[in-house]
Amino acid sequence: MMIFRVLQIRKMAKEAKENPGKFASGQASDFFMDLLFLPAILTLSSLIILFTLGFTDFPSFLGGPYFFFKVLFFLLLTAVIFMAYFLRKIHKLIKSVTKNTMDRTIEVKSKILE
Repeated sequence: MMIFRVLQIRKMAKEAKENPGKFASGQASDFFMDLLFLPAILTLSSLIILFTLGFTDFPSFLGGPYFFFKVLFFLLLTAVIFMAYFLRKIHKLIKSVTKNTMDRTIEVKSKILE
């Protein structure tokens, strides 16, 4: 496991040296995606449970499919689609702002050094 981490650090150092703006935007993007991992798992689990209760008779001891859970499933699915759209826009914005900021910072430093 340690060898993979060493290779990953080596790759990150090479990328940071070649294109710092892309590296910084990638790191910001990874942080943003890490923040969304647990809520995505919980939301997906909720959708699966609502689908099971609304469209199947899997827990036969509870009765058949329930209309209430069908409505909740579609409401949650609609909310997830809208949230995914907005989170994608925010993700693109974070990447572009970070990359542009890094590129401008490096440009300014190189002008001062010359």
